[in-house]
Amino acid sequence: MNIMRKLAAALLAAVLAAALAVPSLAAFEQDTLNGIVLIRTGAPDENGVMNYWRGTGFFVGEEGEDPEYIVTNSHVVEEFILAGKALGGGTLHVLFDQDDEAEAYLVDYDYEKDIAVLKLEEPTDKRSSLQLREVEDGMLGDEVYAVGYPLAADMTVQAVDSFSTDDATVTAGSIGRLLTESGTGRRLIQTDTAMSGGNSGGPLIDGNGAVLGINTAASNLDQNLFYAVSVGELLPMLDQNNIAYTLYSGSAASGNTALYIGIGAAAVLVIVVLAVVLGRKKKAPAAEAKAAESPAGSPVLRSLSPQHGGLVVQLHHQQPVQIGRDSATCRLVYQDGTPGVSSHHCQVYYDEREKVFVVTDLNSTYGTFLAGGQRLQPNAPTKLPPRSSFYLGEVDNTVYVDLE
Repeated sequence: MNIMRKLAAALLAAVLAAALAVPSLAAFEQDTLNGIVLIRTGAPDENGVMNYWRGTGFFVGEEGEDPEYIVTNSHVVEEFILAGKALGGGTLHVLFDQDDEAEAYLVDYDYEKDIAVLKLEEPTDKRSSLQLREVEDGMLGDEVYAVGYPLAADMTVQAVDSFSTDDATVTAGSIGRLLTESGTGRRLIQTDTAMSGGNSGGPLIDGNGAVLGINTAASNLDQNLFYAVSVGELLPMLDQNNIAYTLYSGSAASGNTALYIGIGAAAVLVIVVLAVVLGRKKKAPAAEAKAAESPAGSPVLRSLSPQHGGLVVQLHHQQPVQIGRDSATCRLVYQDGTPGVSSHHCQVYYDEREKVFVVTDLNSTYGTFLAGGQRLQPNAPTKLPPRSSFYLGEVDNTVYVDLE
């Protein structure tokens, strides 16, 4: 029996050591930085004074060849287009470094898809092209990275900028949803990867350095939601303009498959040995077992109003989330003119200690109601268990709270 225990301990130690030795599959691919560039556009105002804007772009082309084509958002170069590119009213440049820039030319753009393709006068050896990869349903939850030159980073800290790849910002997050936008039909990637002005046009990449999308917008309703246009919307534009590109053809886990199989086999062996040596432990009561199988999730509120399309807002650290029509202070924002909703209607937070949601009507004009129709007293906190709902003024403005 002693020998068996020692064997089990040795196997367990081997499994843990192997697991710790596994490199992260989602680690940021540093070579991606060599594929991005800062874009600067200029356009005169009505008095002839030049104003400038900036964004991010990334190079596409054949692998191993010097690239000349750049992908970005159409809204990054919108002012250049409106200024009259044919008349020379605007300027369009890419910056490789502080004292190194080149003029770029507009090849094609699509306002609805928010995609634009630019071209340098000649290929450059100062950057390399990035591989493209169409996002798939199986990637939900995968870690991704937004790369670019956000204005917020330079406004927050007065850094010495060279506008080179060293000044690019990398933020990490995950893919939360794949959706098709109503009205435009464009395919979008929803992510919690932080972005701000200046990130627009930069790549949203996976852990292998392949571009999944073009960073385009932040949600007006939730500061934790951001969107990228799927690469699938870009490929037809590149094909139509006979622009070469490289598709990602590798496998995210190909280099570690054998290692994971070995670790899995060892883990199974450990379980078998421990079962033989130690025997089965006494079963927990049904309620405890169920709790172990189904751990509590994160507190969220979900709008059931048609105007929000199932929008989910995360609740953090018992901080109240305000709901109403004022976009400056509310995280769940209803459109102006929504019947029954005041500017600052109510607020919600999750009490970690009591495991309940606390809803407070902020002296709204139309009232806050429980699902059964009971109106809440103004400024009087009301506790609701998970899987509850309430509505603002009218049933159409129902909000559902739960742990997900």
